[in-house]
Amino acid sequence: MDQIEAREGTVQWKAEDYDLHFERKITAIKGNKITIDNPIVMAMETQYGGGEIYKYTFEGRISEVGIENMLLESAYQNEIDENHGWDAVWMNRIENAWVTNVTSKYFGYSCVNLATYSKQITVRNCTSLAPKSKIEGGRRYSFNNDGQLNLVRDCLAEEGRHDYVTGAKVSGPNVFYNCKSTNAKADIGPHHRWAVGTLYDNITTDGDINVQDRGNWGTGHGWAGVTQILWNCTAAKVTVQNPYVSGNNYAIGITATKSSGRLKERPDGIWEGLNSKDTLKPVSLYRQQLADRKK
Repeated sequence: MDQIEAREGTVQWKAEDYDLHFERKITAIKGNKITIDNPIVMAMETQYGGGEIYKYTFEGRISEVGIENMLLESAYQNEIDENHGWDAVWMNRIENAWVTNVTSKYFGYSCVNLATYSKQITVRNCTSLAPKSKIEGGRRYSFNNDGQLNLVRDCLAEEGRHDYVTGAKVSGPNVFYNCKSTNAKADIGPHHRWAVGTLYDNITTDGDINVQDRGNWGTGHGWAGVTQILWNCTAAKVTVQNPYVSGNNYAIGITATKSSGRLKERPDGIWEGLNSKDTLKPVSLYRQQLADRKK
């Protein structure tokens, strides 16, 4: 299937709109082989256009910026007020930065929102509380990550919709680790239009976690992502589907009811150890990879 089943407002995907740009450093060149500092987290196949390497500059991007130890509150009029603060912390065109020990209250969209050109950001020990907005699309994305090489860890979200989430054409890799969601109003996971290379590691929610073809939801969400890994997560229900090309999605050591998803005829993802997390080793893929790097 190469078209989204259309409804009013559906925008079909166009191949020329889906060039993903991965920012990497070349660490070695030997003959016709190039080594880079971080992986490209989806298959690059000649039949689908392949890829290219080019030198770039990013004028105006800032670095080594931190936001720490703050309580941020948005002034609001009522429970569904939308004329007030939307993001407590928003970052873009920035690298090597951090957000630590920040609590947001009452914001309509996010506690922390990492936009497309945010790179190598760590968000740690942050809390999103009591968002005020309508409970519908485009609201309550508690920790949103559209950048690459970012880490969100040890965070808490209450009463959000998409609490740990990525958006469209997210280049990755990215990690959500050891985070919790309570009183969730919607699902966790890649939200729409092809995010690649996300690890959801030790995420606990009373809602659902989904990696799937979202079809004509929104204005044509389609396949939410590839190389999406759920590791040792706990949820009410979990869907993990595989796209037809470009890689796989994984559910490892999940505690949840397995769901077939919105579009049930899609290929199933790769599942191991469903509802048997006590036997899962390592307990955290992120922590194991970090330990391996330090050896």
